[in-house]
Amino acid sequence: MAVMLLCPGQGNQHPAMFERLRDEGPARPVLDLASERLGVDLRRLGGADDRLDYADNRTAQILLTAHCLAVRAVLGAEIGDICIGYSVGEIAAAACAGCLDPVASFDLVEARVRCMDAARRDSGLEQGMMAVIGIPLARIATFADEAGLAIAIVNGRDHVVLGGAAGVLDKIEAELAARGAHTVKRLPVRVASHTRFIASAGPEFRAALEAAPLRTARLLMLSGIDGRTIRVKDEAVAALSEQLHTRLDFRRCLELAGERGVGCAVEIGPGHSLTRLCAEVLPQVAVRPFEDFRSPAGLLKWIERASRG
Repeated sequence: MAVMLLCPGQGNQHPAMFERLRDEGPARPVLDLASERLGVDLRRLGGADDRLDYADNRTAQILLTAHCLAVRAVLGAEIGDICIGYSVGEIAAAACAGCLDPVASFDLVEARVRCMDAARRDSGLEQGMMAVIGIPLARIATFADEAGLAIAIVNGRDHVVLGGAAGVLDKIEAELAARGAHTVKRLPVRVASHTRFIASAGPEFRAALEAAPLRTARLLMLSGIDGRTIRVKDEAVAALSEQLHTRLDFRRCLELAGERGVGCAVEIGPGHSLTRLCAEVLPQVAVRPFEDFRSPAGLLKWIERASRG
């Protein structure tokens, strides 16, 4: 029975996210690398001297990647058969699948951030993203077009993430509720990822990917764009660059993972957003987030039991 590793995207980072990892020996090299990049000790986040801007694009992407890679290191390379990432989580998923080492992963995250931020500046817009649940996909797609927004991510039949100008997002919250949305939530993100608003980021990031030491994947990785298989470097370069400005269909990605025999799944980043999505799309799959457990040892015991069915 296949085990799936889920690597979340921005919006899940928080000050207490490394509490269960700071004393884990295998996690130390990853946490040290990320701490050096950010100029802060990740083991001390949440303290009185914590001045991190958790919504900052670079900060968030480094934190999320660090968490996923640290949990991966603690669980061990033998755990997992399929890796799926959500947005920036695809960099971590590529590392978990064996395509990247931690240093190369953080290098690519830094390049990804630079490309995204440059594209946002070039757009001349203050950008943002918003989760909307409760309006069927066809209807919200029409509404987004009329409002000058774009669907960035499809999470379900009536669950999407919109991206575009922050001012437009501010204005439409009440209207979305009137049209039937029961959840309208602004995300702590300042770039309209996976939309045409940062189209110039893709080609620039592709160059960074082509120069990166990407190896052939040891585990199966599925692209968040459409669930396509990623194994070799050319496939990774294409998928990871395209996803910066292309709509993600994460629901389809999960469905295709289910067809490949996933029996249990673990969200190895902070939070539980992908756990909820996986439970909705694949109700037959046992899924838990890392943060459900008091220690990695507890998670390992659960994976052993769940993977046996």
